Amino acid sequence: MTARGRPFPRLSPTRAIAAAALAALGTGAMAEAHVREADPFQSAVQAVQSKEFATATSLFETLAQEEDHDAQFNLAVLLRAGQGRPQNFVQALEWSLLAQLGGVERAIRFSADLSELVSADVQAAIFERIDQRLRARLERGDRRAIMQYIDFNSTTLPDPDMQTAYVWSLIAAALGVDNAAAKRDEIMAELETDVILTSQDEARALFDAQDMTTLFADQAPGGL
Repeated sequence: MTARGRPFPRLSPTRAIAAAALAALGTGAMAEAHVREADPFQSAVQAVQSKEFATATSLFETLAQEEDHDAQFNLAVLLRAGQGRPQNFVQALEWSLLAQLGGVERAIRFSADLSELVSADVQAAIFERIDQRLRARLERGDRRAIMQYIDFNSTTLPDPDMQTAYVWSLIAAALGVDNAAAKRDEIMAELETDVILTSQDEARALFDAQDMTTLFADQAPGGL
């Protein structure tokens, strides 16, 4: 959705525009909705438009738990505004960061603004929960989580873990994940030679020990 009533492109071409539902909240753009009438995302959008914020929050939360990143962002907007549930900056920041990792560009500024309202210690706990969430997805063979985990370690953390990011970029490139090879080379340029060689050994050991070709085989090569 957008407070200006103008469309924002969505990652999936099957999703349409949700117009101006949160204009009265003054919280800026929310993500657009699905096309299908029975789609729960569209139901959540309609609930916002009808000012049934508790229903909208519950619907977006269900989708957010299923890694719908637009729903994660919309849930963050509602939690930041305190509509449907009591205002909660910590939860809003966590969902916004997850949306940001999922490619929702509007979440970048939103997360930055929320970070000003949350202490460093609390943010550290949020980062730990996100790390655990992403690791759990990787263990399930969720291919979409690979680049997100790389970005989390290389750009999202206040103290980036470039070695971990490099290890997973090596794995991602080997699996043929889109843009992984370029990301691998970008990260490698920031590392010392001994770290590069150690990381390559670590990536190879992980790749073989966990049979990652099989683990991440459910999705077509190149997909995220």
